[in-house]
Amino acid sequence: IEFSTVGTEGVIHNLSFDAWYKDGKAWYPNESSSNFVWDSANEGTSDILGQSLVPTTPEETIVIKGKAARMESGELLNNFAAGNIYTGDFGSATISPVGAKLNWGVPFTSRPLALRGWYRYEPQLINRTGGSYGHMEGKSDLCQIQMFLTNWSSPFEISTGDNRFVDTSLENPDMIAYGAIVSSENTTQMTGNINGYIQFVIPLEYVSSEIPSYVVVSAAASRYGDYFTGGLGSTLYLDELEFIYDP
Repeated sequence: IEFSTVGTEGVIHNLSFDAWYKDGKAWYPNESSSNFVWDSANEGTSDILGQSLVPTTPEETIVIKGKAARMESGELLNNFAAGNIYTGDFGSATISPVGAKLNWGVPFTSRPLALRGWYRYEPQLINRTGGSYGHMEGKSDLCQIQMFLTNWSSPFEISTGDNRFVDTSLENPDMIAYGAIVSSENTTQMTGNINGYIQFVIPLEYVSSEIPSYVVVSAAASRYGDYFTGGLGSTLYLDELEFIYDP
């Protein structure tokens, strides 16, 4: 894992999403298994009981340059699976309760001001709902891109089946900085100056002067995919991320 040291303008591996490798049916957004920083739901959905779904794949045509990450929400064994990507690694799929355990975060000790990059979003109407999200049926799906810095001593284990997720509120004493964007509910088409992409900048709001120990960057084609809610076919493209240090 690549990480930075105190006082440097740190980066993490493969922010451009140009490097990918394949293991079995699953794609991984890393140069190799020995330099593993990014993961997705692919490992858990690529081969279950003879069924396969690979939501996150390399994109070579609809890009800013090189390759991009393409995330498409789908369904496997009657369960909704959002296309996603995050820094960390997929732990394991769970059958009872249905879900997955994910280890979010990679070591990082710099304090960037913002996350910049490009995204293109093609939402569908929400036609799969779970938990308390039934009221969203028929609304446009939403994508989300977020970044946060923490003082964790190890990666955070998310368990979607047990509804255990990261508390990203700035009141959480583990949080050092946070920033996110969510697509508008009335978004039907995104336009930009390259292949329909929009350039974004996500400022980080700092609530602590601590040096962080972990960074999480994540994106999802269906914001509420962790709650099995979203639109089948909602697709998010993400390309050319960078950490900004110079104001």
